[in-house]
Amino acid sequence: MTVEYKLDYSSIEDLQKKYSRLPEDIENFLNAYLHKEGAERTIDHITKLIKVSRPTPKANEHFPHAKTSKWSKVEKINLGFTIKPKGGAANKLRSFGYLVFPNEGRGPRNPLEQRFMERGLENSLSPILEDINELVERSLR
Repeated sequence: MTVEYKLDYSSIEDLQKKYSRLPEDIENFLNAYLHKEGAERTIDHITKLIKVSRPTPKANEHFPHAKTSKWSKVEKINLGFTIKPKGGAANKLRSFGYLVFPNEGRGPRNPLEQRFMERGLENSLSPILEDINELVERSLR
């Protein structure tokens, strides 16, 4: 389970004119924002949508839940980023791979898809584009 964000230049034609006036390399400019602030903003939006289920009693094991932990890792790609849960497989100790089950509605305890990864990404798109526009405006002053 991952989500990936990439800038779609066809949807931001108005910014292209501004980009050409930037004094620095636009690709590096956008990557710097996306790889840090853009990814963090998206992780925040996803985390807000993660629900915390009732804990099941296990032999005195208390593991942190994704909602209150740093559950994600970010892979940088050119003009974008990929967000994945840390730890990989759901059966690995202290892994956040279990997030795939409620996200996709898998298993007997997750009858409905929550799609918090996709919805969180979608919720972050407009703020990310607003931030980029503001950064470009500030850079042109």
